Amino acid sequence: MRRRVERSGLAGMFVGRGRRRTLVTAIAVLVVTAVSVSFGSERGVGSMAAAAPPSAPTSSAPAVSSGSDDQPEECVGSRFATFGAVYDAIFDSLLPMMPPEIKRQEASIKARAHRDMRGLRISKLAVSNHPHDMGADDESPIMTYRDPISQWIVTQLMNVREGDATESIPVENLTVAQAVETVWLYLYVTVMVPLTVARRTVPSIATVAGPISVGTLITLPILLGVFAATQIYKSVSERLVESCIVSVTRSEKENAGKSVKDLRFTDSVPAIVRDIAGQVDLADPETCPAIGDLPLSRIVSRTSNYLQAITSNPVTDRQIAAMSDDVQRWMRQTHVHANLIPADPADFNTAEYAISQIGVLLPYVGGAPLDVVIGLSHNNNQGDNLAATAPISQLSVTKTLTAAYYAYALSAHMVELAWSEGGVDPAAALLNDLFPSAGITADMVPKSTGIVGAPNLYGLVVYHNVLRSMCLSEDKRPAPAQQSTQRVPVSAALW
Repeated sequence: MRRRVERSGLAGMFVGRGRRRTLVTAIAVLVVTAVSVSFGSERGVGSMAAAAPPSAPTSSAPAVSSGSDDQPEECVGSRFATFGAVYDAIFDSLLPMMPPEIKRQEASIKARAHRDMRGLRISKLAVSNHPHDMGADDESPIMTYRDPISQWIVTQLMNVREGDATESIPVENLTVAQAVETVWLYLYVTVMVPLTVARRTVPSIATVAGPISVGTLITLPILLGVFAATQIYKSVSERLVESCIVSVTRSEKENAGKSVKDLRFTDSVPAIVRDIAGQVDLADPETCPAIGDLPLSRIVSRTSNYLQAITSNPVTDRQIAAMSDDVQRWMRQTHVHANLIPADPADFNTAEYAISQIGVLLPYVGGAPLDVVIGLSHNNNQGDNLAATAPISQLSVTKTLTAAYYAYALSAHMVELAWSEGGVDPAAALLNDLFPSAGITADMVPKSTGIVGAPNLYGLVVYHNVLRSMCLSEDKRPAPAQQSTQRVPVSAALW
């Protein structure tokens, strides 16, 4: 039975063959990119340890991917559109244009391709899943608080928690959603992050007009390019999940993204990672509050109990308990203006986010100072009393990490201003020491502040996103009998 390549549910009115082939071609390019970037041979990705010898596919990896005549087909989005199904759709779409010899060998060509895709496998540790594939819906915190790195960390913690982190996925079963998220992760780590760091290190070089310098003109395309790529990814990721990409049978849908149970990579998961994974789960606003929403008092008491549990000395246990009581007492007695901690940039609305991104080009006030003003305005606009105080014990983990983020960002900004207004950038100072007669100035060499700010953007922010995306497994409650009517279904696929 020939597969039908379906149009997006958002663009179902387009029925022309040209648009159908355009969608198929786009998916084909995605498939090729994903395979070339992230997938290795049957023995796994090159960076992984050697795998155990593969055996015959189990029920999670069907021998034949193509649909059966007696099974109805369902039009699915990227979460269930597997590489095997996409290959069949592309092949069937191009078959009418193929020579007669290819048409006669259609069955054998497709069978050989599916056999090769079943033999090409990748470790689950190298794949990043879409949040919907981990049980999230549109109301889950991970849909708001995520970046490619934090999403990969959450994916792997969930894999370890489920006990299948060492398994491998045949390319036959790999989904378009997994390919999109994984390719974006690799592009983010290898291209987007280095470009952002490089942009922050470009010196002003020379003034063109007013606050605009040659350095600004150089970095502007990088800023716009990273911003545009991020927005394109978000749009593609969201729309492909909700779209109608290809028709699959029920059994193919059930095997989408599934691993091969009898092929495992030999690397073992470190004990500390298994311990962490066993204590966390995916956060949900109705059944499991995110770690980022917990008060500091809960974190201190839990840490104290954990330390006492792993020690075998009663004297040490009493000392830990006494120190915990002192810390709790101090936090209850010390009050702070919690609402004077600006809103986290991840909570900015669209207008605030746009102003923040454009504002980095403004001299002196752009960057951290402008974000502080935007964050305070955000708090005020949502009705927070900026004069109110609260004990530190009641501060959430998110409030604390947001305060740390702004403190670091402002410190790095002040250091940059000091170096640009009479101070000496360490890089320029080093070059002047090496070449005393060169007369090198800070405007002639890369700025050190690009490196100084990286741990805040790609360390603390990632850690914060993980804490806002996950909850403590001990806090997980059964789902309510009648969930909120505002919760959006995970799958938009229709029969």
